[in-house]
Amino acid sequence: QGFDLFASRFLQLFNRPAFKDFLAFRAEYPHQLEILFKTYFTKMENIPIQTVQSAKELGRWINYVAYLAAKAEHPNTKNEEFKKTKAKVLVEIESSTFSAKSGDALIAQVVTRAGRLSQMDAPPEAGVFIEKTCSGELPLDNAKNLLMAFSRLRNKYEKTTQSEKEENDEENNIDTSE
Repeated sequence: QGFDLFASRFLQLFNRPAFKDFLAFRAEYPHQLEILFKTYFTKMENIPIQTVQSAKELGRWINYVAYLAAKAEHPNTKNEEFKKTKAKVLVEIESSTFSAKSGDALIAQVVTRAGRLSQMDAPPEAGVFIEKTCSGELPLDNAKNLLMAFSRLRNKYEKTTQSEKEENDEENNIDTSE
């Protein structure tokens, strides 16, 4: 109910305070919200689409890192412990995001932590976002918001449980009866 309340308020008002309230609700968001985030950041925050797209790629990588870390501990991706571990990793990385005092620190803390967890480098597509954040061209608050919003988006290829699939089908008015 809380998620629905903040999401509907954000959709109705589509302004910074409503977005901040929405973002304060920690959850993994459905991948369909990607277009909403892109629109908000480009139209309301006036961030160039290349920067938003680049931030989306870094966020996707962070979400994937959390997935890999959780899968390493819990190979069965359909159990509750897997979800809790993935959420814990995302919260840990978000904590690094919140605590950053500069663009350089934000990138260093987040990319270093995610890189250590995954033994992977950040994707090259994230370069524009990283460059704009480190140079200060992208304000720190905007960089944090971009990173948090896109890292919370569930990968559209990530397997969902049968009950989650049924809930999504109901929400999208998909008739599953034969």
